[in-house]
Parts: sequence; C-alpha cells; structure tokens
Amino acid sequence: MIRLKRFFTIMVCIVMLSFLSSCFGAPLVEEKGGIKPPEEEKVEEAQKELSNINLQELSPIKEEVHQLHLIMNNLTGWGQLGKYKDKSGSGWETVASYLAGENSIVDRVYDIIAKIDSETLKQDLEAFALAFEKAYEKKDIDLLLLAHRIVHDLDYWVFNYKTVSGGSRNYWGVTVTLEGDKASAKEVLNLK
Repeated sequence: MIRLKRFFTIMVCIVMLSFLSSCFGAPLVEEKGGIKPPEEEKVEEAQKELSNINLQELSPIKEEVHQLHLIMNNLTGWGQLGKYKDKSGSGWETVASYLAGENSIVDRVYDIIAKIDSETLKQDLEAFALAFEKAYEKKDIDLLLLAHRIVHDLDYWVFNYKTVSGGSRNYWGVTVTLEGDKASAKEVLNLK
C-alpha cells in the first residue's frame, strides 16, 4: 500500500511538472547556456568594441537594444510561447505588427548597424533581425526564441553589461561577439 501511494505521488508530481513547463514556455530550442556567464575576456573585448562607437550615439544605441529586448520579453517571455502554436493566431499577428511601419524591428536594427563599426556586433544584430523575420515567415517558434536569446545576450552581456538591473542574467551563448563562429547567430545568417 505504501509503495502504491508513493508511486501515485511521484506520478502526480511528474504530471504537474509537465503541465507547468508547457504553461510557462519551456524552451523549445537546445539550451546552450543559461547557467555559466561568458568568459570575462570576451566581455571585455566586446566592451572595447563599444568604445569605438561615437559617444553621442552610444547611449541611444544601448537604450534601443534594451527596448528591443523588452519587446522580445513581451513576445516570448513566461507563458507567451503557447500563443504561437496556432500558426494563424494572434501571437503571429503581434509579431507581424513589429515587422511593418514605424514599429519595424528590422528597420530599428539596421539603424543601429549603420552606427557601429564592429563586424561581430553587426553580424549579431543582423542575425537577430533575420531570425525575427524568418520566424514570422515560417511561423517557427524556435527561431523566435533564438531571436530573443540573441538580443538578450547583446543587451545583458554587451551593450548594457554594467547597467541592467533586474531581469534574468542568464547567458545563452548565441552571439558571434561572445562565442565566435560557433554561435547560433552565425547559423541564422545562413538563412538569407
């Protein structure tokens, strides 16, 4: 009887964990980070790249990257991924609204790219915009989540490294700037 009770308790816990992970947007792409931060030397190199940006442009660029990250938090944060399962649903309509007009994420990203010299930062920003566009085109949740992770790493570990308060300091290891050619952002660039 005790074994049956223990078995039943374990099964209930497993079912509850499965349910909760699906409700709260369990990652759909391979975890490439989230635990250990990037190497300090890589972060320092990225900070040096920022020093090449015109000082009058740097603060607005940092803020814009942070705003793009906040948009992605709203689109794919906890509990949001479920709305993308229906390929003609409201989630994808919201993504579409960020692809056109004055809210165009892509246009905003290319405005940033025009103001920076770093080739790796340009690649990461372009990969973010491309992943976002292709996610919508293909209705691909994994690409949408990857776009979020790219801008997350750029925001928290490159552009706003010392200034971001709150939020998740997870590191996903997806940017060319911090991970080099093995980064997922590099793979996205092949989708052109």
